[in-house]
Amino acid sequence: MGMDEVALAQHIEAVRAEGRHTSWDYHSRASAAHRYVAMTVPKVACTTIKMALQTWEGCGPEPSRWGDVHAGWAGPTLLAYPTAQIVEMLRSPDCLRFSFVRNPYSRLVSAWKSKLAWDDPQYGPLRASIREACGYPVVDGQRAGPIAFRDAAECLLGNPAAFDDHWMPQVDLLIADVIDYRIVGRFERFGQDFHAILGRLHAPAEVVDIASQVYNPTPPMALAAVYDSPLARRVYDHYIADFETFGYHENSWRSG
Repeated sequence: MGMDEVALAQHIEAVRAEGRHTSWDYHSRASAAHRYVAMTVPKVACTTIKMALQTWEGCGPEPSRWGDVHAGWAGPTLLAYPTAQIVEMLRSPDCLRFSFVRNPYSRLVSAWKSKLAWDDPQYGPLRASIREACGYPVVDGQRAGPIAFRDAAECLLGNPAAFDDHWMPQVDLLIADVIDYRIVGRFERFGQDFHAILGRLHAPAEVVDIASQVYNPTPPMALAAVYDSPLARRVYDHYIADFETFGYHENSWRSG
């Protein structure tokens, strides 16, 4: 990578001081003992990855409380370690740094289904703004109705300020300009890839078993049912760095 160890340490200290980059904290899972750094990406099997790794580290929640893997106190994250130790884990050839990515078309659909297509309280204001922008009918004094995928996509792409990490480009979440990943697996073959990673790390059977579970699924949907050529083009243009970096085809919405 471009940064030497001194520059990397300075960068990490700046991240600590700023305190706003969720990839270094919320999305990362790291273990000095088991020699890995994992960067999770929302809507790319992130719950399963965190459940497996946190169980291995002795801080995994009960299966019925799988949502706790995303709590602020869950970990261990990269920033749980001293800066010098983080530098060592990010540069050492014997520390396995890995992540998973997903077709941007299907990731955006999954984020819509998970956060906007039902009444998730956290996303109430965003749903209200989409209904207002798209002229949804007024019922009992307020805009109402299920959020259509097209409306969600058009509003999000037209207003990047409304973005959160569920629709942020994956290249930005992975901070690949700083982290030299040894493996970037595909969501589309997640079971195979994650089991291979855990085998390489010599994870115990209990952890491997958890890696086979799906804790926060969204029902599958044919991409061609929600995309047409103009909408797909808008999504492609917005996420072009993801498509090009991770090798997903511009027309993959037609067959996904």
